[in-house]
Amino acid sequence: MFRNNDISDGGRAVLVVPPTDDVVTLADAKQMLGISGTEQDVLIQAAIYAAVDNLDAASGWLGRALRSQTWELQLRSFDDRRAKIAPFANPLAIPLPYPPLLSMVSVKYYDVSGVDQTLAFGAGYRVLGLGAPLERQAIAPVYNSAWPVARADDASVRIRFICGYDENQNVMPRQLKSAVCLAVRELLPLLQRDQMLFEDRVEGVGSKRYQSNPEFAAVTRKAIAGLLTNLSVY
Repeated sequence: MFRNNDISDGGRAVLVVPPTDDVVTLADAKQMLGISGTEQDVLIQAAIYAAVDNLDAASGWLGRALRSQTWELQLRSFDDRRAKIAPFANPLAIPLPYPPLLSMVSVKYYDVSGVDQTLAFGAGYRVLGLGAPLERQAIAPVYNSAWPVARADDASVRIRFICGYDENQNVMPRQLKSAVCLAVRELLPLLQRDQMLFEDRVEGVGSKRYQSNPEFAAVTRKAIAGLLTNLSVY
């Protein structure tokens, strides 16, 4: 499965292996939302998928990989993406999208003769910021060296990597799961009618009852944004 995505600070990211792990399980979401029955399980699961897709990596606004997934950053040359993006001051650093980085797969390029070359980790490049799950990561040449010259063409440089949260190296921040559950709560107004009912009454005319309280929805969205403020990449 491949998905193309032009990213804001240069290059194109291609999804090679999509995520399969859950950000929030159905059981965990129901527990956090105080739901014990099973009659709404299909709707709750659909709401979880929608909430995660609204945040995760290329399809979401957070700019962060929530689950383990493999991407390939494609550049025309090693000079394509040398923007000074915090926290990197190294002018040769190539920031990687969708933190946090779990591991590098390969760094390949076509040289000026069109021969496909592979850079070795530790000899041809190094990783900056690995092990900092709340920050971005980058690759750079080893100390006191420079990037090789690549043929100037689309996808001459291909940087493949695995990113996302797991249970060992990059443990997912609690507020991410909380935000997903809040989003699910907003998508399922029928589950707790006492908090979601809203009545518009005109004296002498009548009233109309809505199943989704707009004030409650606004508070929910604000709470989600507050939870994720320090996690937004772009």
